[in-house]
Amino acid sequence: MIRILFIHNTVMWYRRSFFKKISEIYHVEFIFTHLQVCKEIYGVEPFDYIEWMGGLNYKILKNYLNFIRPHGIAFGIVKKLMGDYDLVTGGSWDSISEIIETTIIFTISKLRRKPIILFREDWGWKRKNIKNKILTAFTKTIIKKSDAILVPGSMHKEYFISLGAQPEKTFIMPNVCDISITDVDYTNKNKIRYELMIEDKKIILYIGRLIKRKGVDYLIKAFARYRKEKNDVILIIIGQGECQHELEQLVRDLNITDSVLFKGYVEDDLIAAYYLLSNICIVPSITYEMGDPWVFVVNEAMFFGKPVITTEAVGAAYDMIQNGKNGYIVPEKDSNSIYIAMNKILSDPELEKKMGEESKKIINDGFRDENMVGGFIKAVDFIQKKGRKINK
Repeated sequence: MIRILFIHNTVMWYRRSFFKKISEIYHVEFIFTHLQVCKEIYGVEPFDYIEWMGGLNYKILKNYLNFIRPHGIAFGIVKKLMGDYDLVTGGSWDSISEIIETTIIFTISKLRRKPIILFREDWGWKRKNIKNKILTAFTKTIIKKSDAILVPGSMHKEYFISLGAQPEKTFIMPNVCDISITDVDYTNKNKIRYELMIEDKKIILYIGRLIKRKGVDYLIKAFARYRKEKNDVILIIIGQGECQHELEQLVRDLNITDSVLFKGYVEDDLIAAYYLLSNICIVPSITYEMGDPWVFVVNEAMFFGKPVITTEAVGAAYDMIQNGKNGYIVPEKDSNSIYIAMNKILSDPELEKKMGEESKKIINDGFRDENMVGGFIKAVDFIQKKGRKINK
């Protein structure tokens, strides 16, 4: 069985099924270097034991030299890289800490002649400064040294090819979400609708961080225009972030406080109920130094059979949204386009139903565990066929 070191900065629940399935095919040791990222992105405190990783081989590394921002260096990767394995999956450069660690990973692996699969979600970054020029040069070097590259979607693949990646060694491993529907979710849905007194309202749903890159202000402005015309709609905003007070003030300024609900942090076991409750899910991200790498909300909303409206700044959109079939992709920073799209769907119940059905079909056809695992297998097989030494 091929032995793989799978190195990643943090562990996310939406990959648990993927981790388990590749561990059934290969001997995988998961190495997590910076669990603090969970707190920074999702508000979840770091932990020493990952309950749902039970039965899998994993290690959480300690960080040193914490003055190197923002996380310090997980020097434990050196010992792991000097151990017994056949190939490495990893690579990150979102911080100085991760650039140093990626340099360590590639240097040791190349000295030991171990093949490396780069796993990234970058696409269309537009940072035009000295820092980005240096980062681009670093990225091109890492791409050149990688034996295979895994990306989640078509735009990501185009981006890496534009930086010098060989098309034949760049593989799409579509992101999938680990989520299900239970009877409890339907019970919670009805309970929430009753408690919020919105039995006769249509629901527009936003789930995500309240930060500038998410473009929630454009959604609020689009909703305000729609709300002036219709009084049977509510916008529910789930999430926290640095822009929350600013967005709440915008809602007050637009005089729509009676139709916008800020729910803040919502427990995981209630998220499904909000998806079931909604008529449309909207992802209004903007390019703010970078586009939104993927956005799993798109997967989740489509799994629940909902039409989805995204902007062109959402990485998942180009593979998951078929314009006019299961939703719309609209220009970023364009409230009018968001308004037009939501109006088309909400004013046509039959269209809303058909779009929801199409969303579910797209998920079932191309965004299940087997699709993600299949992409990973293709990358490993490619390395074997190219003659790289992998012991079985």
